[in-house]
Amino acid sequence: MDISRRNFLKAGAVSALGVGMAGLAGCAGQPKASADTSAAGSANGKSEDWLGNAPEIAVKDCDRTVDTEVLVIGSALAGSMAAYGAIRNGATVAILERNSCAHIGGMTISFFNSQTQKDANLPQYDPIQTANSMFNLTQYRSDMKLNALWVERSGELLDNMKKDFLDPYHQYYQPISLEGIFPDPSQEITSYISTGVAFSETDILTDFTHNIHQYLTDKGATTYYNTCAQVLVQDDSGAVTGAIATDENGKYVYYHATKGVIMCTGSFGSNEAMMKQFYTTHFADWALANNAYTAYMGSDPVTDWSMDDGTGHKMLCWAGAEMEEICGYASWQTTAWRSFPYLLVDIKGQRFMNECTSLLTSAHIIADLPGHGNYVWQIIPTNDFQMPSSFGYNKEAAAKMFDIEKTEHYQADSIEELAKMIDVDPAALTATVKRYNEMCNNGADTDFMKAKRYLDPIDDGPYQAWKMKYFFYCTLGGVRCNEKLQVLDSDWDPIPGLYAGGNTVGYRFGGSYESLLHGGSNGLAATHAYIAGLSASQA
Repeated sequence: MDISRRNFLKAGAVSALGVGMAGLAGCAGQPKASADTSAAGSANGKSEDWLGNAPEIAVKDCDRTVDTEVLVIGSALAGSMAAYGAIRNGATVAILERNSCAHIGGMTISFFNSQTQKDANLPQYDPIQTANSMFNLTQYRSDMKLNALWVERSGELLDNMKKDFLDPYHQYYQPISLEGIFPDPSQEITSYISTGVAFSETDILTDFTHNIHQYLTDKGATTYYNTCAQVLVQDDSGAVTGAIATDENGKYVYYHATKGVIMCTGSFGSNEAMMKQFYTTHFADWALANNAYTAYMGSDPVTDWSMDDGTGHKMLCWAGAEMEEICGYASWQTTAWRSFPYLLVDIKGQRFMNECTSLLTSAHIIADLPGHGNYVWQIIPTNDFQMPSSFGYNKEAAAKMFDIEKTEHYQADSIEELAKMIDVDPAALTATVKRYNEMCNNGADTDFMKAKRYLDPIDDGPYQAWKMKYFFYCTLGGVRCNEKLQVLDSDWDPIPGLYAGGNTVGYRFGGSYESLLHGGSNGLAATHAYIAGLSASQA
């Protein structure tokens, strides 16, 4: 077994995002409609042009047929966990990946109340309280059955992986931290639960993905790289029997699955029609202009950079599934002193939010600002005030982690001079700072209600301005699934033979990524896909 470690991009547009980015979402050469497209639904009265018609291709047009019991489409975190669940239950598994390697973004995976965590004397969490906290933070839009699966069964997944993979493969890979990267901070906007498990010394999940694919191969799974799924195949009853894909030579291949197909195809963030269908205008335009989905690819030999194009979601809808109408997103602040809530101003020099608002959930605020750009300015005085992090970071460690000196920043002896350096109206910035200082000195932020412990007046020069950039990473919206992760049609009936995991699963988030814990999206993706694998293997 030959597993080599890789170096991965961890600067600029890359940051600590616990987001499960799946590995396949469609490709060129669109192939036969599996079902009536009317089941796809529409959001906010918008056009359904995003869906189009399924490719006109049938099994008879295929160059060859590959037989398997469970077919997994997409090879990243969700895909690997789906394959793991199916293999653990004795099924034969084939995995389709449009690129030349498995790849992923994100840092940690959240697990609850596993024996592994208990043995490490880590806190245990009340399942009811945690599931309901998730429900609240997703604006009551997350499916409580899916929350319950995550809270109740993620520990089972970690314990099984420890037995099957972590311990036997320890010479290649060890969890670096069962405590994730945060202590258990709290702040006034929201709170965090420390359940994330980091699996590499870089805190990036790519090593984990590559190494578990070696485990899956050792256990009999076959991964077909440079192979792009095009359309699901259904029999006369509507049951899904497999998928047609193009192989590395552009030939059509029918992958026949006797037990089920699991869709783990990731984001649709680069699909302009879908973004404008499922998001507000300003945010859709902003996300398309600032999409950094591929930022985590690092030195991986990626061959298809058009990944998050939504073909996986469309394949599901062509087969009779229905997209949720309000889709979440994941974004990130990538530069400046992120998670340290200094004064923030927009391009007009005006304050616009409580700076403690989670960096995971605030991109829509940035997208709505004048100019609809992807940056704001962090204004900092020179003093000995120890600004606490609203996300649990130690400032010295954060400076090293963020490679802070690479951030564009300026320093001046006056606010007016600083404003000119950053192309902001001096009068506006001066008025903003004056108002902010008055509230800091009075001990109460009556404009945006930032907690007193973060109030530091900008009254000690020289003054600094740090350019804080935001990037969009992926969509967090998909189709409705039941507790077996079977995909449902518009009547909420299971489509036989069809399952989903990761960012193709809908009703996990509200308007954006939740801010309850680090690794939440990955935790949902891993647990749901694992259960999908178990369910499909039992069909």
